[in-house]
Amino acid sequence: MHVIGGPPSALPVPGRYVLPLIDRREESPTSMTFRFSTEGTGFRYLSNQAVRVHLPGVDDPWGAVRTFSLSSSPSEAGVLSVTCKISDTPFKQAFSRLERGETAEVFGPIGHFLFDPGRPAVFVAGGIGVTPFRGMLRYAADTQAPGPFTLLQSARVPEELIFRSELSGLARDRPGIDVHYTVTRSADSREPWSGRQGRIDRTWLEEFGHPERRPRWYVAGLPEMVYAVVRTLVEELGVAESDVHYEMFRGF
Repeated sequence: MHVIGGPPSALPVPGRYVLPLIDRREESPTSMTFRFSTEGTGFRYLSNQAVRVHLPGVDDPWGAVRTFSLSSSPSEAGVLSVTCKISDTPFKQAFSRLERGETAEVFGPIGHFLFDPGRPAVFVAGGIGVTPFRGMLRYAADTQAPGPFTLLQSARVPEELIFRSELSGLARDRPGIDVHYTVTRSADSREPWSGRQGRIDRTWLEEFGHPERRPRWYVAGLPEMVYAVVRTLVEELGVAESDVHYEMFRGF
């Protein structure tokens, strides 16, 4: 079996791991990244799979387990990271208070939202949907994949453009990587914004689609955003359904 984003072999077999937290950092006013050590565990994943994180003892009506796309890349040895919105649910609040050295139970890797570094790609991210694309673009940069790879990222305000500084740095330093941003409510921002404003629409998608390259499209974000973008790509721009891959994020 050929697996996109990996060697011609089966997907890595998921397992259960107890992993210590290396650090946590704020990515935006409402989101955080948590880095866990995988040293000595044999944990292996493809770009860019997901994991389930269990925090024992958390009393949450949604349960004590959440599934997260990995925001790290397989090229970052010994580290697994997840990035998420910090809502007011008991799980997310407990997660946000996890201290260095404390552990979480992790099951994985899981998922088939996998990066094919051998093809041009356009990544379309709404809000926290940029999470797997940080891992994919880091993998592309670290492995010198030819590309071109284009990221279209949308957020409500510029402060919520997660990984903006890092991703802009990748685009600056690595040929074949290009990033573009748009915000939907610049009037609510605390910082000035002179870039594109408005939602991800047909015009923006068409501008960077380059059909002659037949890019693979990756779409991630809230369900309504994903449905709208996929519909535009397939029904209005004529992109083959087999060239569109998507993942939906929910904030609980």
